[in-house]
Amino acid sequence: MRYSKLLGKTSRQAPKEARLISYQLLYRGGFIRQSTAGEYYFLPLGWRVHRKIEAVIREEMEKAGAQEMMVPILHPLSLWQETGRAKEASFELMRVKTRSGTEYALGGTAEEMFVDLVRKLKLSYKDLPFNVYQFSSKFRDELRFRGGLLRVREFFMKDAYSFDENEAGFKKQYQQMADTYQRIFSRLGLKETMMVEADSGYIGGDYCHEFVYPSSSGEDVVFACDHCQYRANLEKARAALEPKNPKEKIKEFRIGKQPEWVCTMKDNVRHYGEPLWRYLKNVVYVDEKGRIIIASIRGDQEVNETKLKKAVGAEILRPATEKDLEKIGTRSGWVHSWGHKGAFYIGDEGLKMVKNFIGGYKEKNSDAFNVNYGRDFSYPLADIANAKEGDLCPACQRGRLKKIRGIEIGHIFQLGYHYTKKMKGAVFIDRQGKEKPFYMGCYGIGLGRLMATVVEAFHDKKGIIWPKEVAPFNVHLITLKGKEKEGEKIYRQFKKEKIDVLWDDREDVSAGEKFADADLIGVPVRLVVSRKTGNKIEWKERSREEITLLQYNEVIRKLKS
Repeated sequence: MRYSKLLGKTSRQAPKEARLISYQLLYRGGFIRQSTAGEYYFLPLGWRVHRKIEAVIREEMEKAGAQEMMVPILHPLSLWQETGRAKEASFELMRVKTRSGTEYALGGTAEEMFVDLVRKLKLSYKDLPFNVYQFSSKFRDELRFRGGLLRVREFFMKDAYSFDENEAGFKKQYQQMADTYQRIFSRLGLKETMMVEADSGYIGGDYCHEFVYPSSSGEDVVFACDHCQYRANLEKARAALEPKNPKEKIKEFRIGKQPEWVCTMKDNVRHYGEPLWRYLKNVVYVDEKGRIIIASIRGDQEVNETKLKKAVGAEILRPATEKDLEKIGTRSGWVHSWGHKGAFYIGDEGLKMVKNFIGGYKEKNSDAFNVNYGRDFSYPLADIANAKEGDLCPACQRGRLKKIRGIEIGHIFQLGYHYTKKMKGAVFIDRQGKEKPFYMGCYGIGLGRLMATVVEAFHDKKGIIWPKEVAPFNVHLITLKGKEKEGEKIYRQFKKEKIDVLWDDREDVSAGEKFADADLIGVPVRLVVSRKTGNKIEWKERSREEITLLQYNEVIRKLKS
């Protein structure tokens, strides 16, 4: 490719909103441009990288025995209604209506479509197991798009779906996909990727795992044990229960004086000087049914809304307003840990680990002291709090959890019968001639996010350093003034040798600008032809500082090796 003809040149400035280095460099290097918020054009350079990532994924999926196909991006809304997800995913689901009035969902994920397909095929146990996948555009009406390609509304995704007779067969496919994903990420240079326990969200199923690449730019939070292999993201991570004051004797409950201004955890610490875990804290939510839910936790904890939703059977939670609190006779800072009529109470399991809490029944100039769960108040407990750095590992109960930021680059799900029992006729004929529902799994990778993650991992102050597997070109050829004819000859020879080359053939650009552009674009090998190089070619790898002069034949041999 002649750089002079390439659509999308480099830029010295990135957009003001581009805070992440991947967004800055992909923009400046001429790989992407923004269409509207959360949607991007892939320019020719960017699409070449995108297609190479796709090729790696396809190759590994084919090795695993998966079969590529395609389903429509417009999904009949009736399918989503059949599984109940039209309501559950309403905050992300984009709906469209045809001129005839038929409603469709703009596919953000395709479980219903694949189940609808297999139930129409009338399969038997002889057809199982199988794994089918596609590369397709997805659309989710994200509210928090950010960071260039890391969180968008429209994206290109590889999504795969496996169908088995039973759980035993599925587990083999699940492990095979986990191994396949690790090979994909390793080939892209992301060898530090972690497989971590995660929450299934509205995808459904009993368990799932994310693949997270450690990065300070990531919005995922992972907790990893420093002793064993326990890994889980923030939504899923647990902590082993540890008594905070086991030697302390349980004291008599009392109501004591407390200044009116003591309302928050900071106020408590300031007034009493006790550690945060000593105080009771109440966080109030309202669900989609209008229930007022009081989540009672220790002062050193934070409510995990994902866990809380599951514990109370809610689909949506929002923070309670002052008007909501008025309905149960209270206001902010004065919520009781028990006794508000009309409220649904639930506590975290950590409440059992403290003797003699302070708080929980705030009045104007008083509060409760020596409060103990089970004796002074009682209601259902569940794991509804975030894990914290330093917590005891729930798996080995020896190590401590450390907090790691990262980027989610893949996700695999056990679905079981979650869809096939909801969608009528999603069955196969077993060995006894009886109808049985398929046992399912699904597996996704977002290609744009993966591309951005590679840039987050491989760059320097000058620009991107693409791994060879996904670089837009293998060679960046630069000819300087007076060597235009030699450059043309080498470029044509490279094309004959089928070497993937980007040739900077611009005649009105300085050597410094050409070198800066080459560093920014990040092709693995830079070749320079100039008067200084004479009859030789200057060879420099983007990831190294060393420069060598080689004969043309040596260059060809080195490139092909």
